[in-house]
Amino acid sequence: MKIKLTKEARVGLVMVAAILFFYFGFNYLKGKNIFSPSRTFYAVFDDVDQLMPSARVQLNGMQVGIVDNIYFESDQSFRMIVKILVTNRDVTIPKDSEAHIVSDLLGTRTLELSLGKSKTFAVKGDTLISVRDTGITDEIKNAILPLKKQIEKLANSVDTVLVGLNAVFNTKTQNGLVNSFESINTSLLTFEHTVKEFDILVSSERKKMGDIFTNVRSITENLKNNNEKISGVFNNLDRITDDVAKSNVKQTMTDLSSAVNSFNSILNKIEKGEGSIGQLTSNDSLYKNLDASSRNLSLLLEDMKANPKRYVHFSLFGKKEKTNKQ
Repeated sequence: MKIKLTKEARVGLVMVAAILFFYFGFNYLKGKNIFSPSRTFYAVFDDVDQLMPSARVQLNGMQVGIVDNIYFESDQSFRMIVKILVTNRDVTIPKDSEAHIVSDLLGTRTLELSLGKSKTFAVKGDTLISVRDTGITDEIKNAILPLKKQIEKLANSVDTVLVGLNAVFNTKTQNGLVNSFESINTSLLTFEHTVKEFDILVSSERKKMGDIFTNVRSITENLKNNNEKISGVFNNLDRITDDVAKSNVKQTMTDLSSAVNSFNSILNKIEKGEGSIGQLTSNDSLYKNLDASSRNLSLLLEDMKANPKRYVHFSLFGKKEKTNKQ
């Protein structure tokens, strides 16, 4: 016998089925399995670091449950209580196990279970040891925070320096710098021109320089080839200097000094009029007598030339010439 349902009953059944489907689907999407047995554990944190309900609970990288709820502790300490649902019936949790809040590279927070070594296992409603690990984001933040402070200090220092530079480099100073750079540019151009001229000079005189170096090389080769002769010359010079050193140079210089002193004594006597030479140089009477005698002798010679017979009588027969009587 078929049971006929009224229209209202059919609508009611559909609504109940829809509600059940929504409930089971919503919990499935949240990670809850209504038909599987689950155990509830708790963990207390000072800061859950943005851990959200329905977050994954993992053991060695495998999901074994979800975070069912997060709320404040009732003692006004503002600590956070995390309600954990472990849905995997094969997982046994020792009493000294730890619950770690971890994050991946994308910043997604999960709860990682770290099993302890206790022989006593945790039962439903126990509180696990809570540990908040430092994630990659926290490590980056901790590394960047000191760098940020240093950058802020550096920015303040740079700003102070720029203000000081702006005060120093006024219009007059800027014009002076421009002129200085122009002078430097001119000096560099002049130096470049000088280098080019020197390069041209070296290029033009390259042959002469080559000849000079060839001559220098020839001289050095000659010195090298005549090294023995040069050594002989120096040996001869050594012998000459030894002979000179061995000779009685001191006695010779003493004798020369004595001779010079004697000559100076003679000159002094001459200047004083001592001796014949001294009288001749200092007394003019001898000079006058000699001058008069010389003049008389000259007159005598002239008279002898004019009247030779007066002074010389010559005859082959010895006969004297008669003188004319006056």
